Amino acid sequence: HEPTSFLSARRPDVENRILPATWRENGVGVFGSLGDQVEYKAYVVNGLEGEDFSASGLRGGRQKGSKAKADDLAGVLRLDYRPVTSLLVGGSVYYGDSGQDLSADVTTAIVEAHLDWRWRGLQLRALATVAQLDDVEELNRLGNPDTPDSEIDSVGEELWGWYAEVGYDVLNRVNAGEMSLSPFVRYEQYDTQAEVPDGFAASGKHDVTVVTVGVNLKPIDEIVFKADYQFYDDDAGERDDQFNLAMGYVF
Repeated sequence: HEPTSFLSARRPDVENRILPATWRENGVGVFGSLGDQVEYKAYVVNGLEGEDFSASGLRGGRQKGSKAKADDLAGVLRLDYRPVTSLLVGGSVYYGDSGQDLSADVTTAIVEAHLDWRWRGLQLRALATVAQLDDVEELNRLGNPDTPDSEIDSVGEELWGWYAEVGYDVLNRVNAGEMSLSPFVRYEQYDTQAEVPDGFAASGKHDVTVVTVGVNLKPIDEIVFKADYQFYDDDAGERDDQFNLAMGYVF
């Protein structure tokens, strides 16, 4: 999805598991600018579906519009500052209940900050995020009524992650604005079980470090070919490294 907007074959795990991108919900809001340098977006949307949260993150809770429950709502605010054309710095906040029709409210808060800088052929991107959930103890038991607490791979009460990525278009000097060829590297850390309720389990396999190296080729801006290799390390020693290939287009 949106394959030309990021360098790697797969989105960063931090964006996938915690934010969780790409993310769409039903709602209403306003957006605009304050002068030439500040942009804002503010929305009220249906909340997440907490019943589908897991130890690996919040991604399962997306309702995506179709048949979405709206017993609980959430608010979203994003601010971006662009001091110069090549630099974007911003942040966003999400807050609302995710219980929907559950007996637990599962209040969910997500905060993130991001930076994107492009100068000639250089691309630098960084993002950091933290999420906090309430009523996780009850949520765990609702999903595992017959399992002892100590054997449940718990949803996280706190989830955090960050990454920094740098790429460089080696064709920028000879073919600026046309074909691009961008080797890149990304360092990423995240833990979707940074905190769990007392008495519940954190498996260690969700405390992860990832190093991704690869190359991104765009014959034209709308078409991209990607190849990368990801070196995974987690506290449980269960994750394998992986090689990814991708082709994408936008229209």
